[in-house]
Amino acid sequence: MLKQKSLVERKGFACFVLLFGLVGLLLMAHHIFSYENVLRPFMDYLIENKVITNDVSGLTFLRMFTNESNIMVNIYLILFALGVFGSNRLYKFTHNELLRGAITLNIAVTGIIYFAVLLPSSSSFPLQVNGVSTGGMWFSNVVNTWNHLITPVLFTVFWFFPVELKKVNVIKNALLFLIFPICYFVMCIVWGGIDGFYPYPFLNGRQMWEFIPGLKGTPYNPVIGVCLLAAVVIILSAVFFGVGCGLNAIHNSIVNRKKTEA
Repeated sequence: MLKQKSLVERKGFACFVLLFGLVGLLLMAHHIFSYENVLRPFMDYLIENKVITNDVSGLTFLRMFTNESNIMVNIYLILFALGVFGSNRLYKFTHNELLRGAITLNIAVTGIIYFAVLLPSSSSFPLQVNGVSTGGMWFSNVVNTWNHLITPVLFTVFWFFPVELKKVNVIKNALLFLIFPICYFVMCIVWGGIDGFYPYPFLNGRQMWEFIPGLKGTPYNPVIGVCLLAAVVIILSAVFFGVGCGLNAIHNSIVNRKKTEA
């Protein structure tokens, strides 16, 4: 444990993260419960073209990886602040680099995908969607930017301030980090097969079939579909593993530097 109070151990910082976590949860609640009246009217095109299948309710947003990773961050920050304020049990729980690393990995990947895929191909604050003015959903765009940009950046930066001056096992921890993402992928595939809702097209064998040259327009083959899903899970897991190793290596580098300075 750190011997002197660092930035993340100060109550001023705890107040900031507590407020950040509470605001994040409130924004998520708005995102979910405004779906029918605010977001749904702008999604007809995406639903009709099977880009998304969320024509059920706003609660299905809880099955989006972006939202789950944000909820984990918000809850963690609230518990972290309460630990700094005096709860010994929460202090020990949140001052664990394995837990913190797993949450950081999930939100970091959310940010990486946003910067690499979504941001270059779309506007964070579109003026129109399907020819309809988006004036009524301006606040939902704020929430979208908060969840995809602000939270991933700030929480990943948080990783550069260790709460434990102890080196971690780069490979072992990265493998443990994979537990949640792999369980998430499997859950989405299985649950989607039950109720028809898939958070992302690449988790639906039939949807991927229609996007792959040579397969599009041909009869769907369930065996090949399962192989496509398995390949997606393996590739995504490799991405998560690589980012996890990078985060652990950064942690060890910072720990070595701080011990040298001490």
